[in-house]
Amino acid sequence: MKSFLLSIAFLLYTSLFVDAQSITQTIRGTVLEMNTEIPVVGASVVLLNSKPLTGAISNEKGEFRLEKIPVGRHTLQISFIGFKTVTLPALDLMSGKELVLKIALEENIIETNEVVIKANGRKDRPMNDMAMVSARSFSVEQTERYAGSWGDPARMTQNFAGVMVGSDQVNAIIIRGNSPSGLLWKLEGVPIPNPNHFGDMGSTSGPVSMLNNNVLNNSDFFSGAFPAQYGNAVSGVFDLGLRTGNNEKHEFLGQVGFNGFELGAEGPFSKKSDASYLVNYRYSTMGVMDALGIDIGVGAIPYYQDLALKIDLPGTQLGRFTLFGMGGKNNITFDDENEYNRRYNTDFVSRVGVLGLTHIFRSGENSRFKTTVAGTFHGSSTLSDTYKNDILEDSYGDDFTELRLMVSEEFRSKLNARDNLIIGLTAEAFSMDYLDSMYIDDAGIYVHHFDMQDNLVLFQGYGQWQHKFSNRVSMVSGLHFQKTSINDELAIEPRFSLNWQMNEAQSVSLGYGLHSQMQARNVYFREVLIDTLQGTYIKPNKNLDFSKSHHIVIGYNHLFNENLRLKTEAYYQALYDLPVKSYPSTISTINSDAGYYGMNLDSLVNDGTGRNLGVEITLERFLTGNYYYLATLSLFDSKYKASDGKLRNTAYNGNYVLNLLGGYEFNLKNQNSIAIDLKFTWAGGMRTIPIDFEKSQEEGATEYDFDHAFEDAQSDYYRVDLRIAYRMNRTKYSQEWALDITNLTNHKNRFFDMYNPDTGKIEEASQMGIVPVMLWRIRF
Repeated sequence: MKSFLLSIAFLLYTSLFVDAQSITQTIRGTVLEMNTEIPVVGASVVLLNSKPLTGAISNEKGEFRLEKIPVGRHTLQISFIGFKTVTLPALDLMSGKELVLKIALEENIIETNEVVIKANGRKDRPMNDMAMVSARSFSVEQTERYAGSWGDPARMTQNFAGVMVGSDQVNAIIIRGNSPSGLLWKLEGVPIPNPNHFGDMGSTSGPVSMLNNNVLNNSDFFSGAFPAQYGNAVSGVFDLGLRTGNNEKHEFLGQVGFNGFELGAEGPFSKKSDASYLVNYRYSTMGVMDALGIDIGVGAIPYYQDLALKIDLPGTQLGRFTLFGMGGKNNITFDDENEYNRRYNTDFVSRVGVLGLTHIFRSGENSRFKTTVAGTFHGSSTLSDTYKNDILEDSYGDDFTELRLMVSEEFRSKLNARDNLIIGLTAEAFSMDYLDSMYIDDAGIYVHHFDMQDNLVLFQGYGQWQHKFSNRVSMVSGLHFQKTSINDELAIEPRFSLNWQMNEAQSVSLGYGLHSQMQARNVYFREVLIDTLQGTYIKPNKNLDFSKSHHIVIGYNHLFNENLRLKTEAYYQALYDLPVKSYPSTISTINSDAGYYGMNLDSLVNDGTGRNLGVEITLERFLTGNYYYLATLSLFDSKYKASDGKLRNTAYNGNYVLNLLGGYEFNLKNQNSIAIDLKFTWAGGMRTIPIDFEKSQEEGATEYDFDHAFEDAQSDYYRVDLRIAYRMNRTKYSQEWALDITNLTNHKNRFFDMYNPDTGKIEEASQMGIVPVMLWRIRF
């Protein structure tokens, strides 16, 4: 740490007192029509505040190019007659990489020689033009700019209104009181398994993300009432995309930080085509240090590696082809013995893979077909043993594998300036191979929950129509359906949203959606032992229906100016058909992934209900003039009813979350810069299940009192994060150094309680203390 700070001090000295020539770079990109992505020829692209004024006109491919632009922050304005003007402020131009943009223009309803409504870079709107409520876009830069995000998109979303922090250890996305398992992850339009290292089968989170922000594109995050094109989710959607590699120039990246040692490359295949490649590989930092024989002072070393790639082949006679992929594998071993001669040994291995091919074919000027074929893989295995005085007390092992093949077809058409249509069909075929085994000490036998190989198919379809009554009033209506091969249920889900732009500064929006989600495969196929002597098992959950949720959202948005906005939303969610026990119990899948309670999810029926309601307020100043700030307040209440018929708090009913973020960029000499970012979070504690102390003493292990589930809350959660980053631009390359200090005050937030059989006491475990995270990156 001392050497790192001395290095920063030296760099500051050279930045402040050493002269150098002006450093420039290229800004280029493509201007497209928003819905059809047809090139806009003749669009004006102007670099605002440049002297003399610098600009370009898009060519027959919609491409433009601005050369020899000084590195730093810049604002572009893109306009064309009959389209709404777009302004892109605070674009980050660095010396080590060209800035390549993809700009979408929205057509005006009534064509005039002047534009009356500006899009203002759509900062207050998502990338998806058909999402009108509970949606926002985010930039890859934000995944690093926000202190405490660690370059992880999932951790970054915890700053948004409606999202709360479950624990520091994992990046769970808890939306409006819903379980993290209600989230849908999509990459390049493909539903993907848990994209996190050390993530369990059926979960959606983990300690380290496989989604490398160095290869991601700007993407959308939905927290409710999402459009009809999204299905099989009841809480939210994270719709991510990989950026396209530079198709004119080879560029490279090297990085060392918390997430690992990284190498990246991108560039054209040849000068004769627009085809490009993008690839990035990462290996865990602690794994590298251990391989070098460096003692890092931890008992369990996490080994992980991941790879992301994208190959883009535009301009072929058959259309545009894109090959994309992401994969990772990880393992960790815990081997510990305490002072009471109790030894714990656990080995965990996980693997995730995604590979897909997309084909886009245009039919006329205003329509296109998009075909996607993809395969995903998720496998994990666990072996965990507990010994007391070298005598086996507990043993558990599992080996889970899940393969998925997806085929989808989507048709988009711009019918006219007012109407846009999307129709799509998707089929996902799953193949599961689940096996586990556990040792029952009292009986001296092994039993299992899974010993099966099976398949199921999920069918989905949707139709979505956008109609613009005028430049100020627009509507999106749609219908989504889904069905599985495992039962006869067909879910028909209407969706509707309306947006009224009252004036250039204020808008009101309304959204409704019915959303369904099939159960996790390891819930459907869970087995129950009914005859110990004969070893007979049944699958009581196999005929479960979808979980469902009605979403209603009303929102108000006020743009005080093009860089400052106030957004408020009120929502109500009514959940039903939630799996609960077939006999009186407090257990419900609405609380899945809530903690270490070991909820027994067998013998379930679709009789559970729940409801979430709340108000969210966001005040945001986008980065301009060297600074930004973001304040979000979420007030909510989350309740459920299980088979015991009592209305209870869900595990995620913290009632309130407050986030305060801000940052400032200092421009130094030689076009270098320093950025300082600060974040404060205050949230109500998650709900808990109390420990049954007497029963725990009898069993010699932690036993919970489920009759009083989630009545009490943990103490409030507080955290302060700080990030300091320095960028040095040179003629041929750029370098970045950053220091992230998570939990700056070292506040001991409560994690969970457990019964210690060796001491006979209930002990509390805390979440992460102060964690300094350093990063170095070079681009050339």
